[in-house]
Amino acid sequence: MDSPSQTPAPEGAPWSRTVAIGCFMAPLGFFSGGMVSAFVSKAVAYLTKAAPCDGVPACNWLEFTVVGGVIGMISLPAIVMWALRTPKRPEQ
Repeated sequence: MDSPSQTPAPEGAPWSRTVAIGCFMAPLGFFSGGMVSAFVSKAVAYLTKAAPCDGVPACNWLEFTVVGGVIGMISLPAIVMWALRTPKRPEQ
């Protein structure tokens, strides 16, 4: 008879579900990363005492937003997919 310590740990979520959730997270990661980086652009403009632009957080907010959005679009789905594929710990 197998003891609980000899049974294999259950696998993570199936690949189809993992990829579907990762695809759902890509736009969320893009927009959340873009918002954070727009705030970073405002902080950089404040610290460098850049000239203010009317109606936008900083004059170069678009460059910050695109770069942060791409980083978020890659990192958030990767972290979520990694967490879903991690095998569950056996119960003790």
